[in-house]
Amino acid sequence: KGGIGKSTTTSNISAALADAGYKVIQIGCDPKSDSTNTLRGNTYLPTVLDSLRGGTKVHLNDISARGFKGVLCIESGGPVPGVGCAGRGINAAVNLLQELKLFEEFEPDFVLYDVLGDVVCGGFAVPIRDGITDRAYVVSSSDFMAMYAANN
Repeated sequence: KGGIGKSTTTSNISAALADAGYKVIQIGCDPKSDSTNTLRGNTYLPTVLDSLRGGTKVHLNDISARGFKGVLCIESGGPVPGVGCAGRGINAAVNLLQELKLFEEFEPDFVLYDVLGDVVCGGFAVPIRDGITDRAYVVSSSDFMAMYAANN
């Protein structure tokens, strides 16, 4: 559900892990592309999907920035408004990050995927399906719509 503090919570967890000395990647999976703003001082970060739409070869430094205590920040972005689903954004982002060998080269201790609140498709299962992660933690309020989104 939107507006309950998912990005704030995710960013605080990333910051705490980085402060404890862990190598952390935070990947924002919301088309608003604002998941990592607080870690980066609210500066603009080109999204993976916008960079892919540009038609040129995308490099990791084109779509990432270091944030608080070295957290590597990436925003997947989303489809053109009214076209497609946001799950395709994370699917495309994960595919590109695998091609760029991000996970092998950066060797993170933790990767946090900050997923948007109104999940309606299965694209967000890509990290688990592709073996990039082995577990998911759902942070939610306890109202009906939040539980509905979490169950999706």
